[in-house]
Amino acid sequence: MMDNIDKCAVITLSREGLNTAHRIRNNFEVDIYTLEKYIVSDEKPIINSLEAFSRFLFDEYETLIYIMSTGIVVRVIAPYIEHKSVDPAVIVMDGKGQYVISLLSGHLGGANEKTRQLAKKIGGQAVITTTSDVLGKTAVDTLALALDCSIHSFKNAKEVTAAIIDQKKIAIRLDAYINLDNVNLSDNIVLEKEESQDILASIIVTNKNVVKKQSQDVVLFTKNIVLGIGCRKGTSFEDIEKYVLEKLKHHNINSKSIRKVATIDIKKDEQGLIAFCQKYKVGFVTYSAEEMEKYEELFTKSDFVKKTVGVSSVCEISGYMASNMGRKISEKECKDGMTLSIWEEKKCYTL
Repeated sequence: MMDNIDKCAVITLSREGLNTAHRIRNNFEVDIYTLEKYIVSDEKPIINSLEAFSRFLFDEYETLIYIMSTGIVVRVIAPYIEHKSVDPAVIVMDGKGQYVISLLSGHLGGANEKTRQLAKKIGGQAVITTTSDVLGKTAVDTLALALDCSIHSFKNAKEVTAAIIDQKKIAIRLDAYINLDNVNLSDNIVLEKEESQDILASIIVTNKNVVKKQSQDVVLFTKNIVLGIGCRKGTSFEDIEKYVLEKLKHHNINSKSIRKVATIDIKKDEQGLIAFCQKYKVGFVTYSAEEMEKYEELFTKSDFVKKTVGVSSVCEISGYMASNMGRKISEKECKDGMTLSIWEEKKCYTL
C-alpha cells in the first residue's frame, strides 16, 4: 500500500531516527523530512515549527510516518485532524524502529495495514489498538476500504461496527453487480437472502441513489459505474455535468459510484470531459478507433460517426471496454451533441 501511488512522508528529528528513515526508504518509496543539520543527501528540511509544517504534510501526503515520541506527534497533528474519511494515515515509530504504532486513520486511511507492512519490513513490532482488528472482526470502514466504497453515514457505520464487535448478527446486502465469494467476513455477518428477526441491521453495498433500507442500516456506495461518453468538440463542462446527472437520476445511480469515464482518444484533450472527471475524482480512459473497431458488430452503428471519428459507436463501445465487458444499464442516449451509455463493471473482491 505504501507504493508510488500512496504519497508517503517520513519525519524525524534525530540522527538515530534518520538512520531508521533510510531503512524505511530501502523498502518503500518515501520522502524524508528532518532538521537541516541532519541532511546528508536528498532529505528535505522541516521548515518552521514541526506543528506548522504538519499542516503542509497533511495537505500533501496520504501517509505520514513520524519517528519520534507519540506525545509530540499527538500535539503537532491535533489542530489538523478533521475526520477519518479525509485524514491521512499517521504512523508513529521510536528512533530504532522497534515499535510501529498505528495512530490515526487506521481503517479508511489504511494505517493499520501499513503499520503491519512497515513493521514486517524493518523487523519491528506492529502496535494496533483498534478493537475490531484486535478481536478479528470486520469493521464497516475496513469493509468499505477493501471494497472501494464510500460510506453514506459514518454514524450508522460506527453503530453497526459496534454491533459486529458485540457479536450481533448483521446482514450484508449486495445491491450491485459484484462478487464477494472470496471475502472473509466475521462469522456474525451473513449474506442477506431473506428477512430474519435476529438480524440487527444490514450493510447495503450498492450503486443506487435510492435503496430500500431501515434507519439503522449502513449504505456503502461501490465504485463500479462506467460512463461511455461522446460529445461535440468544445462541449462545456456544465452541459456534460447537467446531462450526466440527469441520466444518473433517471436510472437511479448515485454519482459517488462513478469509477471512470471512457471515450475515443481524439477526445482525450476535451476540457469539458477532463473537468467533469476532476470534479468527481474519477478515472478518464480513451481508446483508439482501431481498438474499438473489433466490437463494432455488438452495437448499433452510425455511418456519420464512423465517417467522423473512424468507428461507428463511441459511447457504447468505450463504455463496454472500460467496464471490462460489464453489464449495460442504459442504451445509448443522445442530447445536444452528447451521447451517453452507462455500464456496471463486475467487481470481484478478496478480503
